[in-house]
Amino acid sequence: MTREPAADHVATIEPALLARLHETAREPVHDWAPDPPLAELACHPDLVARLAEIARPVGKTRRVFVAGCPVITHPNGIAIAAASGTSWLAVRSGLPAGDLASAWQAPGLDASWVALQPWAPDIAFAKATDLLRNHLARAYEWATA
Repeated sequence: MTREPAADHVATIEPALLARLHETAREPVHDWAPDPPLAELACHPDLVARLAEIARPVGKTRRVFVAGCPVITHPNGIAIAAASGTSWLAVRSGLPAGDLASAWQAPGLDASWVALQPWAPDIAFAKATDLLRNHLARAYEWATA
């Protein structure tokens, strides 16, 4: 997939996406947005697919696109996960990243947002998927409260 950046790397996140991730109150989201045309994406299609694979089985998650990036929301509209670029994935789980720790950081997000490796090359694919879903499930619970 992609190589992890140096430990001090900061992801460049579109201001509209960053603003959306800061919101804790939002209008309900009622559906799963389809993939936009490639020219409109600011996120690699493989990462869009990976995030969808992880999020679809968790609760009644919804997907919207903000500035060409997928944002997974709780049905109440609160953002719980997002992806950007080729390998930046963050989940609002507040859990330690553990084996999924990513060097990518996004400036301005609070400690509840955890940057995770979407493919975790040192972990079996199924286990990495389960670990990612655990983070999403925790984020979904947080948004429900």
